Amino acid sequence: MSDNRKYDILVWGATSFTGTRLVEYLALNSPPGTRVALGGRNKGKLEGVKQSLAAKLSNVAIDVGAMDIVVGDSADLERLCEIVAQTKVVASTVGPYTAYGSELVRACVAKGADYCDITGEFPWVKKMHRELNDEAVHKNVHIASMCGFDCIPADLGCFMLAQYARDELNQPLQHVKGSIVGIRGGVSGGTLATLVNQIGVEKKLLWRKLKSMVSSNSGARRSAGRQRNGSGKSFQRGVIHYDDTLQRWQTFWIMSMVNSQTAGWAGRTLNYGPGFSYSESMSAHNLLHAIGIAIGLLYGLLLMMFRPTRYILYALRIVPRPGEGPGEEFTRNGFFSLHMEASTAPGTFYGKVSGTSDPGYGETITYMGESALCLAFDRDKTFRPGVYPPSVIMGAALLRRLRDKGCQFDVGRAPIAAVAIASDQGSKKEK
Repeated sequence: MSDNRKYDILVWGATSFTGTRLVEYLALNSPPGTRVALGGRNKGKLEGVKQSLAAKLSNVAIDVGAMDIVVGDSADLERLCEIVAQTKVVASTVGPYTAYGSELVRACVAKGADYCDITGEFPWVKKMHRELNDEAVHKNVHIASMCGFDCIPADLGCFMLAQYARDELNQPLQHVKGSIVGIRGGVSGGTLATLVNQIGVEKKLLWRKLKSMVSSNSGARRSAGRQRNGSGKSFQRGVIHYDDTLQRWQTFWIMSMVNSQTAGWAGRTLNYGPGFSYSESMSAHNLLHAIGIAIGLLYGLLLMMFRPTRYILYALRIVPRPGEGPGEEFTRNGFFSLHMEASTAPGTFYGKVSGTSDPGYGETITYMGESALCLAFDRDKTFRPGVYPPSVIMGAALLRRLRDKGCQFDVGRAPIAAVAIASDQGSKKEK
């Protein structure tokens, strides 16, 4: 890609809840001289974001007040092509991506601009892969989707474990079992809107999860016997099952569907090992708690699926509307911890991925910001062009960046300590 482009990074959707925070992150964390532009469809709102952040931020490497504004519509391919031709990287926060993201990705591939986003809409990403991957590879364009909390921890966590299995153990990776052992965070209205849209696409997979949960309740304890990962043993478990390593009951985790698909796709593409698979769950205090979490999550999803009940939830302020989200203090007090158990033919080893802020916003902003900076400044021959998850495209370079920013990605022969439980609502973070 030519370095003669006007901008290094264009934040598309800069007026959104996440987009505004991404602009702030880039202003605080980019190398001096980085050229960042704000993009979206409403010039007045973009000017408002620019002025607000310029007043808030002082003595930063990048002057927000000097950032350019570019205006366009997500459905106008011709205008989007004009816009993305000016930048090395587009960082998009405009979702649902199924509705508003396709033309932007097409424009990036057509004009040779690299791209990253924070979608969790796996079917849409696969659709973009089918349509555009060959052209992106031919033009050496990098389209890295799912660069937020979905799916960086699972995706780069499995990448880290596969590296360890290959380099330290000289073994292919068979399976990774992830468990959210601690989490505290909020959700924005935009994320909920994307989730509702995604539920409509993933109805069959969600129904299979529900049937698996129901069928597993009567024999949940027996499923513990199937989770042991010695050579030749099954890695299948019920949605609700007991984990012998953590000594905790496991239950349905709302992001397990997209994370398992994404990590599996990356594993096949990067050849982690024959038949590699990834599964994910959430830790609970006991069996009743595990059942309660699963029922509560699925019931909440059902309420959000239907417009009348969704409007009631908005009206009662039970859930945020699009454009709303958690405050800065809540974001700072969030955290998450993902325990990972990796299987090779000889035996087991472990990983841990954790963050010290709200996973959906504090950690997502870090993941997305570093993904954009990685594409803008670290790109070399190890980067794989095409339409893929971030581990496939940026792999070791992005992992190194995130570790340098204090994001925990650890691996070892013994389980790595995890102290918090998924439902804990206190303000204490893991040490």
